[in-house]
Amino acid sequence: MKKSLIIFSQYSPLMAVDTELVGKDGETITTPRVCSLCRCGESDMKPLCDGTHAQVNFVGEREDSNKPELEYYRGEDITIVFDRYLCMGAGYCGELEAVFGTHDQPKYEPDAAPVEDIIATIKKCPSGALSYIIGNEHYKNYFSETRIVVEKDGPLNCQGEITLIDDQDSDAFLPDADHFTLCRCGGSKKKPVCDGSHEEKGFQG
Repeated sequence: MKKSLIIFSQYSPLMAVDTELVGKDGETITTPRVCSLCRCGESDMKPLCDGTHAQVNFVGEREDSNKPELEYYRGEDITIVFDRYLCMGAGYCGELEAVFGTHDQPKYEPDAAPVEDIIATIKKCPSGALSYIIGNEHYKNYFSETRIVVEKDGPLNCQGEITLIDDQDSDAFLPDADHFTLCRCGGSKKKPVCDGSHEEKGFQG
């Protein structure tokens, strides 16, 4: 079985190796075994790179390396685990307001809804910021397929067994899980991880 990889440097696009690419329309994009994905936000061929990063002197250096400890919110039957660094504001957790609150007033109340509803909501989180513990087992892997999914006007949602390699040891900032999100607008301060900057920039692609 081929091993899916994402490889890049501070100055290069994302090089995806042996990884299925799914477009924002849900259709698989035909690519060669190794393909270049834009992360400067300026390519006219999004999600593919067209070399514009070199023209705009893109530097993909991480500005925020302050990764706090995991947060644990313990309930009677489930513990919610939150990695604040990875949260990019997708907002799916807000659909279960009794447990997670709202964007402006977040909270974590693991006894405020049925466990199955909490699990279903956590599994919608694309960044890996949310996971859960039941008994002595930490659940954080949900995907049977390995692929990169292009979110409309948003990040790259990486799912499955994908290894990331770069020159900033960014794998240390990724969740210990089978999913994470990578910036493609060029604005994240946590590069290569998405921090929600595409919303502020009004990124389209």
